[in-house]
Amino acid sequence: MKKFLKISGISIGVLLLAMLILPFLFKDKIKGIIDDQIKKNINGQVWYNSESFSLSLFSHFPNLTVSINDIGLMSNAYAFKGDTLFAAKEFSLTIDVMSVISGDQIKVKGVFLDEPKVVTIYDKSGAFSWDITYPDTTTKAPEAPEEPSTMKISIEKWEIKDGTIIYDDQTMPMYAELKHFDHKGSGDINADIYDLKTYTKSTNVLVEYDGTTYLNGQTVVADATMNIDLGKSIYKFLENEFAVNDFKLGFDGAIEMPADDIKMDITYKAKETNFKNLLSLVPAVYNKDFETVKTDGTIGFDGYVKGIYNETTMPGFGLNMLIKDGFFQYPDLPEAVKNINMDLHVDDKDGIMDHTIVDLKKFHMEMGQNPVDARVLMNGMNPYDIDANVLAKVKLDDVSKFYPIEGTTLKGLFGMDVKAKGKYSDSLKLMPMVTAKMDLTNGYVKSSEFPKPIENINVSAVAASDGNMATSTFLLDYFKLILDGEPFEMKAFVKNFDDPNYEASLKGIIDLAKMTKIYPIENTTLTGRMVADMTTKGVLSEVQAGNYLNTQTSGSLEISDLVYKSSDLPQGYTMKSGLLTLTPDRFNIASMKGLLGKSDYDITGYMSNYMGYMFGGKDSTIHGVMTMASKKFDVNEWMTDDPAPTTAAPAEEVPMEVVEVPKNIDFTFNAAMDQVLYSNMDMTNMKGAIIVKDGIVKMNNLNFNSVGGTFLMGGEYNTQDITKPSFKMDMNMKDVEAKEAYKTFNTVKKMAPIANYVEGKINMAIIMDGLLDKEMMPVYSTLNGKGSLSSGSVKILSNPVLGSIASLTKMKNMDPMEVKDLKINYTIQNGALIVAPFNIASGESKLAVTKGENHLDGSVDYDMQLNTPSGALGAEANKALSGLVGSSAVSMPKNIIIDLNVKGPYDKTKVSIVKTNFGEVDKTAMKDAAITEIKNSDQAKQVQAEVDKAKAQAEEEAAKQKAAAEAELKKQQDAAAAELKKQQDAANAEIAKQKQILEQKKKASEDSAKKAASDALKKGLKF
Repeated sequence: MKKFLKISGISIGVLLLAMLILPFLFKDKIKGIIDDQIKKNINGQVWYNSESFSLSLFSHFPNLTVSINDIGLMSNAYAFKGDTLFAAKEFSLTIDVMSVISGDQIKVKGVFLDEPKVVTIYDKSGAFSWDITYPDTTTKAPEAPEEPSTMKISIEKWEIKDGTIIYDDQTMPMYAELKHFDHKGSGDINADIYDLKTYTKSTNVLVEYDGTTYLNGQTVVADATMNIDLGKSIYKFLENEFAVNDFKLGFDGAIEMPADDIKMDITYKAKETNFKNLLSLVPAVYNKDFETVKTDGTIGFDGYVKGIYNETTMPGFGLNMLIKDGFFQYPDLPEAVKNINMDLHVDDKDGIMDHTIVDLKKFHMEMGQNPVDARVLMNGMNPYDIDANVLAKVKLDDVSKFYPIEGTTLKGLFGMDVKAKGKYSDSLKLMPMVTAKMDLTNGYVKSSEFPKPIENINVSAVAASDGNMATSTFLLDYFKLILDGEPFEMKAFVKNFDDPNYEASLKGIIDLAKMTKIYPIENTTLTGRMVADMTTKGVLSEVQAGNYLNTQTSGSLEISDLVYKSSDLPQGYTMKSGLLTLTPDRFNIASMKGLLGKSDYDITGYMSNYMGYMFGGKDSTIHGVMTMASKKFDVNEWMTDDPAPTTAAPAEEVPMEVVEVPKNIDFTFNAAMDQVLYSNMDMTNMKGAIIVKDGIVKMNNLNFNSVGGTFLMGGEYNTQDITKPSFKMDMNMKDVEAKEAYKTFNTVKKMAPIANYVEGKINMAIIMDGLLDKEMMPVYSTLNGKGSLSSGSVKILSNPVLGSIASLTKMKNMDPMEVKDLKINYTIQNGALIVAPFNIASGESKLAVTKGENHLDGSVDYDMQLNTPSGALGAEANKALSGLVGSSAVSMPKNIIIDLNVKGPYDKTKVSIVKTNFGEVDKTAMKDAAITEIKNSDQAKQVQAEVDKAKAQAEEEAAKQKAAAEAELKKQQDAAAAELKKQQDAANAEIAKQKQILEQKKKASEDSAKKAASDALKKGLKF
C-alpha cells in the first residue's frame, strides 16, 4: 500500500509538474509562430501585451487555455491607414487538448473577448476596412485534386463582454454604434444543420440611415434561436424576442440566401399590447423616471417583409400600428397626456419605393387641455399624392403640468393649422392646395443653465397655394425675440414657387454663448456676438442668371469674439473681430481677425457671385480676392481630421490624403506671413499669391526663407481628375544648406542622396511635374523635368561613393573633397535624374563626370574620369609605379588618368576601374629601361650559360672523332672521310638547334619580365 501511494504521489506530482512546465516550454515557440504569421499575412499593425501572453492547463482543466491582454489591430491599407479596427482588453481561447492530439477534430470549448472594440467601415468607393490580408502573388502549377480534408473545427460557445461595435457603411449611407455590447452564443457550427442560440444586449444604441436617426441611446436586447441549414443557406426563426427598451417583438419566417439574391419571408408582431411598452421608445419619456409613470391603453403592432433583396430590388414590406386609449402621467404632476389614439398603416407590396402608401387614418392626443389632431394619406413618392390635416393648439404654460422640465420655464401660446390636398412633385412642377398657419404669441423661455430669459417671442408664418406653383406664397410675417434685453427680428416673403420672388430682412443681436446655454449643442463650444442688419430682394432666376443689378441686397454683419470648436473641428476656430458688408454682387470683408487652431490670421478682401453659389445660378462659381496676413501659421495642425488612437498602438506618422479642390471656387489669396510650418519645413517671410480655380491650386511668385536660404516658387496642384492628382513645380533655391535640403525634401533624398554628405550652401533651380499618389506623395516613375545645381564652394564629406574611390586609388585628397565653382545641369525623365557631363576640381585633381544617372530605387550609375598628379596617389601606388619604370632611368609621370564606373545602391556602390593611362610619359626611355632591366636579369644570364656549355661539349666531341679517324686513316681512309663529314654536319645542326633554343628562352625571359613588372604595378595600385 505504501509503495502504491508513493508511486501514485510521484505520478500525480509529475503530472502537475508537466501541467505547469509544458506551457512555458512551448510559449515562446507559439508566440513566434503567431508573430510570423501576422507579419506574412496581415497588412496592418498588430500589438499586444507580450508579458500577458499565457498558456495554461489549470484554468479549464483538462483543456488548454491561451490568453492575451491589450491586443489590437490597426490597418495599413491606404484608405483606412491608421484606423484601429480591433482592440480588446483580453482575448482568450480554450481548446480541448485531446482533440488537438487526435487531430481529426479540434474542439474549441470557448472564445472570450473582454471590452472589445470592433470597427467595420465601407467608404464611399465601397472599399472594406477589413480587407487587410496580403494577396497571394505566388504562381502555383495545377495540382491533382486532393481528398477532402477530414480536419474539423467545432466551437461550443463564445462570449463578448462590454464591447463597442461600430458599423459605418458610407455607400448606403448607414451608421450604427452599439455600446456596452454583451453577447453569448452556442451551437454546433460544424454541423450542416444546427440550432444557433444567441443572447445579445446593448444599453446604448445609435442607428442613423440616410441622415435620419432611428435609435439614439436606447437599450436593445435580442434573445434568439435560429435553425441554420448551411447546405440550402436557409435561416429560420424559432424562439426569439427582440426588444428596444421595453418594446418587445417576435419574428417568424425564414431568410434564404442560395445565391446573390436574398429571399425574405418574415412576419413580426409585438409580444405585448401594453401602451407603456410602446411609450418606452420615446427617449424623452423613457429617460425621465419611466418606471414611475402611470400608463394605460393598448397597442397593436405587426408587419411583414417579403420578397427578393439584391442590388436592384427591394422586398415588399408593411407595418400596422394601433394605439387605443393611450394614457400616461408622471406621479408628481397634475395633468396627464390622455386619449392617445392612432391608426397607422404603411404598405409597399412590390418593394418599389414610389409605390409606398402611408395612411395615418387617425392621430389624436390631449396634453392636459391642449389637443393635437392629425390625419395624413400619402400615396406614392414621386409625385406625392397628399391628403393631410394637422391641427394643434398648445398653451406652453401647461407643458410643465404634464411633463417634468426641471429648471425650465415656458410661456406662450403655440398654434398650428395645416391642410394640404393634391399632388406634389418638384420635378413635375406639381403643387397641392395648401392652407397652413403657424404662430407663437408672447413666447417665453427661461433655463436654469442661463437665468436670463428669451422673452417676447412672437412668430407668425403663413403658406398658401391654390394648386399652382406660380401663385403659391410663403410669408414669415415676423419672427421677434428679446434675449437679455437685446432684440432680434427677421421677416421673409416668397411668392411664385416656380421662380421664387423673395424679400427678406434680418436685424438684431445674436449672442451665441447665451443661445447655447439655453439650447446646448452636444460636443460643441460656440460663443460670440453677431450684430446683423441685412436686407435682400430679388427673383431667383435673375440671381441664377447673374443679373445682380436687378436685385437689391445691402447690409452689414459685425462679429466679435466668435469661438467654434467641436468633435469635427477639434483645432477650433476663433474670430476676434470681423466686419462684413453686402452688396448685390459682393460680400466684402472689411476686416476679419482671429485664430485657426493656433494660427493667427488677418483677412481683408471680397467674395462675389455668392448668391449664384448659394442658389445654384448659371454661374455657380464663387469668386474672391483676399489678402491674408499671419505671424505664424501651422499647416500641420490641419493635416488630419482623425484624433490619435487612444489604444497603446505603435506611434506612426499619419499620412496626408488627397484633398479635392472644388471646381466652383475662384479665389486669389495674397499671402503675407511671417512664419509658416508645413510638414518638416519652417518657412519665414512668405509672400506671394495662391490662386484656387477650376479644381487647381496655383502658386505665383511665392517667395520665402527656409533651411538657411531663399526660395522662389511657382507651380500647381491639380485635382480636376481626382483619381490622378498631379502637380507642377518651378522652384529656385539660393544659399540653401545642402544637408538641410536633404532632411527637408523627400525628392532630394530619393534622387540626390549625396546631399546628406555635402557641407556648404548650394543654389538649385528645378522645373518638374508628375502625378501624386493617394498619400499626396510624388509617383516617382511619372516625374519629368530639368534643373541645375551650383555652388561657389562645398565640402563633400566622407560617403560611400567617394570612400570607395579613395580606397581603390589610395588618393589623399578624395575623401573628403573640397570643390570650388560647382555647376551641374540635369534632366528628370520618368523619375530618373540624368546628369549632364560636368567637371569637379579639387586642388590639382580633376574629376570629370561623363555620364550620371540616379534611379528610383536609390541606385546610381556614373562614368567618371579622374585626372590627378601622381603625387596625389598613396605611397603603395607610387612604389608599384617606381618598380615598373625603374628607380633612376625614368622620372615619374606627371599625371595619371583613371576611368572609373560607379554603380549600384548608393550606400553599397561598386567602384571599378575601366582603364588607366599615364598621361605625358617618355615612352622611348621607358622602353630602353625595360630592355636594360631584362638583359641584366638572372634569367638572361642563365640562358647564356646554357648556350656556352652546349658549344663546349660539341667541340670536345669533334676532337675525339678526329683522333679516331686519323688512327684508322690507312685502314679506312674513304670511310673515315665520309664519317667525318657526317659528324661535322651533325655538330652544325646541334649548334643551330641550341641557338634556336637560346633565342626562345631569351624571348620567354623578356615576356616574363614584362609580366612581372605589370603585376607589380597593379598590386601597388590595387587594380
